[in-house]
Amino acid sequence: MSVDIPDLPVTVATDSFNMQRALINLINNAIEASGKGQHVRIALVARKRLVAITIKDYGSGMDSETVENIFFPFYSKKSSGTGLGMAIAKKIIDGHQGRIIIKSQTGKGTEVLIGLPVRSAGHKL
Repeated sequence: MSVDIPDLPVTVATDSFNMQRALINLINNAIEASGKGQHVRIALVARKRLVAITIKDYGSGMDSETVENIFFPFYSKKSSGTGLGMAIAKKIIDGHQGRIIIKSQTGKGTEVLIGLPVRSAGHKL
């Protein structure tokens, strides 16, 4: 696994418990999809009004039907799990006025792109 983050501190107003829950779901999915010996890359880029987080795995990828349905509760192609992790992650990110996009190609892996707005310290969630 590689993690690329800026040297400067980055602050985003979030409900840290729930955001951590969302990110753990997404990172665990990437690790599971990658399998042994494959790489997972996590990157964070801070812009003036947006923090972008990318989680990329080089696993088997997903077909277009799976990508279309991945955020629906109980949807899963896995033999284990509840099919709620991605739905919960999306709900949490949406609740922070963020955006989550899945880019995937069968045989080439999956990239999860998260955009979160930068807010002032006084902003209430």
